Amino acid sequence: MTVVVRELISSLVGVAIFGFVTSVTPGPNNIYLLTSGKNFGIRKSLAYVNGIMVGLLVMFSAMYLGVGSLFKTYPLIQEVLKYGGFAYIVYMAYSIIRSSFVHKHETIERVGFFRSTIFQLVNPKAWIVVISVVATFLPAGSTPTTALMTLAIFLITTYPGAVIWAAFGELMAGWLSKPTPRQIFNISAAVLLVASMVPVLFL
Repeated sequence: MTVVVRELISSLVGVAIFGFVTSVTPGPNNIYLLTSGKNFGIRKSLAYVNGIMVGLLVMFSAMYLGVGSLFKTYPLIQEVLKYGGFAYIVYMAYSIIRSSFVHKHETIERVGFFRSTIFQLVNPKAWIVVISVVATFLPAGSTPTTALMTLAIFLITTYPGAVIWAAFGELMAGWLSKPTPRQIFNISAAVLLVASMVPVLFL
């Protein structure tokens, strides 16, 4: 096994570990998936998970093609993404709290594939993760093949971590069938959703 191959394998293993760990770490997407799993079940929550994957794919591709240099040249773009993402998080939190007082799941607003994809593009935490992957595991001069392999491993290992949160939410649905526990859970989740973005605002 050549040195180049060993380095590539080592890098891909690192990407796999990084992708899974960041996907199971609490954040805006996971807090929402926990609530979505409880309210709609894991199957209907997969649209949101798939939206995350497409959003990350677009962001990764943009960073690899050099769009990241725009952040350095125009820092205002980062500020717009940061506060725009936070505003949308607040809206999502409001929707979760409002769902606490709706008794039929069919009438609760659900964030689907398209809105999930768009949200990733203004999600500061998602940008931090993608920038970290590109900066750490794709040195200057990396070939398109290496970039494609890195992206594939990153998405494959991120997907199950996100699904776990929706699955856990669905498991909790039975325990939260009564109105009061459900309301406490949703309100707590909404507060955590907003709180998960607070550290990002000060980066």
